[in-house]
Amino acid sequence: MDVAKQLQELSEPRIRGEKMVSIIERSARLAGLSYSRCYEIWYRRARRIEPAEVARISEALEQKNRLDARNELSQLRLRLARLESLLVQTDPNFHRPTTDLVGQQLRRSR
Repeated sequence: MDVAKQLQELSEPRIRGEKMVSIIERSARLAGLSYSRCYEIWYRRARRIEPAEVARISEALEQKNRLDARNELSQLRLRLARLESLLVQTDPNFHRPTTDLVGQQLRRSR
């Protein structure tokens, strides 16, 4: 993947109307680069990109993706717990022993 595209992906999610300065600053902070260096890479004006810079950007993007995946998993678990709770309250035919077993298995897999 292109390094500039990695920086742009690192800056996401963007807020509508957010200024490019703050978007590039966020990418620079996450990648451990200076604003000016990040700006040059972002707009493809950098004549040369050091391997260490590429490694920093790639690592920051991987870390962001891992965090996003963990957050998504936590949100899904919470949603599942809420739906299960709602189902227990509203459905008298809900098979509780079966879902208890599945719930225990899910909790062990964390």
